[in-house]
Amino acid sequence: MREAMNRGARLLVADDNKVNRLLLSRNLELQGHSVTTAENGRLALEIMRRETFDLLLLDMEMPEMDGFQVLEHMKQDLQLRDLPVIVTSSLEGIDHIVRCIELGAEDYLPKPVNPVLLKARIGASLEKKRLRDQQKELVRRFATPEVAQDLHQSGFALGGKRVEAT
Repeated sequence: MREAMNRGARLLVADDNKVNRLLLSRNLELQGHSVTTAENGRLALEIMRRETFDLLLLDMEMPEMDGFQVLEHMKQDLQLRDLPVIVTSSLEGIDHIVRCIELGAEDYLPKPVNPVLLKARIGASLEKKRLRDQQKELVRRFATPEVAQDLHQSGFALGGKRVEAT
């Protein structure tokens, strides 16, 4: 049952290394996901503003705009701030991991990424997203538009993520 919920998710993979993008995309497609790729952070943001995704897999070390900058932009963008992000990085040190989490990343996986662990983390992130989406829908359905807008503007959070007014 849980496996069925995670099938067909739309994932964006942002990594400047072409081999990493191809290997990760192939692995995710074999799991039943639809995958789009971006070779840098700037392009990833452009794609996320045009298309809807269920999850972003984000490398930290990229040209033009690194992963930290992407997370900072997403945190400030009402459209993108609730999109789950799993960071995949070869950066060493707890300070990098902490910074990613503080900037809104859902999880952090060191490279090379273990495929079994990746599948489990994606499943957990997609499940949390599904629950947050249900919470948003309940607020949208049962709160007046004014209350939903006030909640949205004040940054009120349900389950750790902000409620989005429609």
